[in-house]
Amino acid sequence: MKKDTRPFWFGLGIGMFVFLTTAGLLAVDYQGRKLSFGDTTPLAQLDRLPSRTQLTVKAFGREESWDITPLDKFWNFLCDFSCLPHG
Repeated sequence: MKKDTRPFWFGLGIGMFVFLTTAGLLAVDYQGRKLSFGDTTPLAQLDRLPSRTQLTVKAFGREESWDITPLDKFWNFLCDFSCLPHG
């Protein structure tokens, strides 16, 4: 008995479409800012301050910042546990 794989391929196709469309929009936004205004600020920037880690995202005319200290601590723990180099 052969399983119907159409839902899998449909879901994969929709997921890839959303991912590629978002990546394309972010690339166009970055290149447009760079060519029009000379703004070479990266889309996402990680700032490691002494007391916290902050992620700053600048896209589509907005700049937002989030505190990601717990995620950064987990990432450092995972790298240390796996004996992987990290900065």
